[in-house]
Formats: sequence, C-alpha cells, structure tokens
Amino acid sequence: MTKRFSASLFILGTISFLIILISVVHHATWVTQFDTLIRTGIRSLSSPLMDTVSIAITSIGNPYSIMTLTTIVTLGLLGFKQWSAASFLVINMAFFSTLNHFIKMSVQRPRPPFHHLVYAGGYSFPSGHASGALLFFGTLSILVYYLIRQRVWRKIAIGTCLILALCIGLSRIYVLVHYPSDVLAGFLLATACLGGSWYCFIHFKLLHLKES
Repeated sequence: MTKRFSASLFILGTISFLIILISVVHHATWVTQFDTLIRTGIRSLSSPLMDTVSIAITSIGNPYSIMTLTTIVTLGLLGFKQWSAASFLVINMAFFSTLNHFIKMSVQRPRPPFHHLVYAGGYSFPSGHASGALLFFGTLSILVYYLIRQRVWRKIAIGTCLILALCIGLSRIYVLVHYPSDVLAGFLLATACLGGSWYCFIHFKLLHLKES
C-alpha cells in the first residue's frame, strides 16, 4: 500500500511539476491568468492583522528556520536510536536543497514586481519556502505514520503538519514575494521528491520503522 502510494506521489508530482515548469518557461497564458486570479483572491483578505500573521507564518519556512527544525528533529530521532528515520529526513532535505537551487538558477524567473512585505532575494521559481516546508513537514508526516500508534493522535499530527506547510506556501503569495504558480510548483516538486525518496527507502528496505 505505502509503496504504491509513494510511487503515485512521485509520478503525479513529477509530471505536474514539469507541466508547470514548461508553461512558465514558455510564458503560457494560463499561468498569467492563474497567477492573477489566485493572487487577487488572497490579497483581497489584506489587513494589518493578516499582514502580521502572514509575515510570522512565512518566517517559519525560512531556510534558517527549516534547517534549525531539521537539526532538532534529527537529534531527537538519533536520541531515540531511530537511525533510518534520521537518515530519511536528512537525505530528503539535503537532496531537495541542491535540486531547488539548480532549478532556480536554470529558470531564473524574476520575483513579482510588487511591494514585498518581507525581504526576498534570488529568483522566484519554484518557491523554496513552499517546497522546503512541504518536504520537511511531509517527511515528518511519514515518520508520524510509522511511529505513532494511536490513530487519533496520528491524524492530528499529520493534519497539523500538512496545514502548516500549506499556510507557509500561501503566505508567500500574500506577502507578494512569489507568484501562485511558484508556490504550486514548489508543492509539486516537494511531492515528487518525497514520493521518490519514500519509495526508494521502502524498496531497498532502508526505513526500519514498525508500522501501526
């Protein structure tokens, strides 16, 4: 079940990401329409309170924040002698960081020409905050699936992880440092990476965790 599901995540994530990548590179009309529609909808919620909340949420997805969280969780897993779980997390984050940087430098999409509510350097596509957050919290969700026995707590933990990742991605649109297509592509890239890594760990029997 998990092997088939992980393979599906990889295939669907990869195909969908490539479709958006090609569309962005060739300046497809639907991308512009999609970006305008979603950005307008999200920015319609604009208020001083939303500004504060969005800036706080987007800071959770900063590279330093994700790196710190990765280190803390990794040390915790090692402390409980969950060697394969720690390796799964570290490999996922390290591989993603390299791949995301390569894609950004290859596409070189400028950031949206708006007044940014937070500082953002470099290129726009794909959103590193969105992809990094989903990969980190998605990896945690997989580990939670294996390590937490109680179904209720497992569902709460996984739901919290995925909602937080989604909010981080949406916050990048709200603070005007990313196009919606950047964020969507980031989510899809993370889905592909997560699915591929999960499949490999299962296939080669590297994830030595007891399923509930």
